[in-house]
Amino acid sequence: MFDWIHGLPLWSAKMGAAFLFLGILAITWATPADFVFHGAPDRARWRDLRIWATVLILTQCLIYYIF
Repeated sequence: MFDWIHGLPLWSAKMGAAFLFLGILAITWATPADFVFHGAPDRARWRDLRIWATVLILTQCLIYYIF
């Protein structure tokens, strides 16, 4: 059933992972700011979880690109 997947080149797996990570990033930034800052004492930029998620996802994309 999945024999066709063995014939795909390695770059297709890397692109699939990159698209998955970019999709997660898009969903992260679609989250309303009120939900992100819920319960925070202030709206300082370092408390914005979307920025932290972006840094982590882009780091993961870089690792997948290199290896």
